[in-house]
Amino acid sequence: MNVNYKKAFKLSTLLIASLLIGLASAASYKYLYIDGTVTVGTQKIVWIQSGTGEIAGDTATVGLSVEPGVSTDFNDTLYLKNKDTSDHNLTITVTTAVSSDFTYFYIYIYENFTSPGSWQLVDGLDVKTLNDQYSTYTGNSPLQDDSYYKLDFGVKPTTGASGPYNFDVKVTFE
Repeated sequence: MNVNYKKAFKLSTLLIASLLIGLASAASYKYLYIDGTVTVGTQKIVWIQSGTGEIAGDTATVGLSVEPGVSTDFNDTLYLKNKDTSDHNLTITVTTAVSSDFTYFYIYIYENFTSPGSWQLVDGLDVKTLNDQYSTYTGNSPLQDDSYYKLDFGVKPTTGASGPYNFDVKVTFE
């Protein structure tokens, strides 16, 4: 049997190089994991949209149409209801603010803990101010069981404003 040493050397070199590349590649992997839980149950805090009713899920989508330079109020548009049998503390925060193309843009927060139709203004969020917030943790009453917050909107764009403007508000509760 004739052994071609030149071919055997090339094959051995290629095999060793492949093993080294494989080991180096395997050594550079990093891993990420997800450890989570899913709690199945009824939502305790829900959005209710006027004319549509209770919103399934965590996000209420509000579309407001206004004219440049004109003050517009949107009343009885959106509600936040505590369907739980316990009171809940919460914080409502502006997470995406609108630009300076607005003279004002407020979300007025009303509570009604006593009698139907008796809404009391508790705060106004300035949607032009990033991280403006209302919190029940800072001397305000928690959202009581089977009670509501009503959110009304007051908007006045500048006379030169045009096009769509996005805003986001986050509600955090325990």
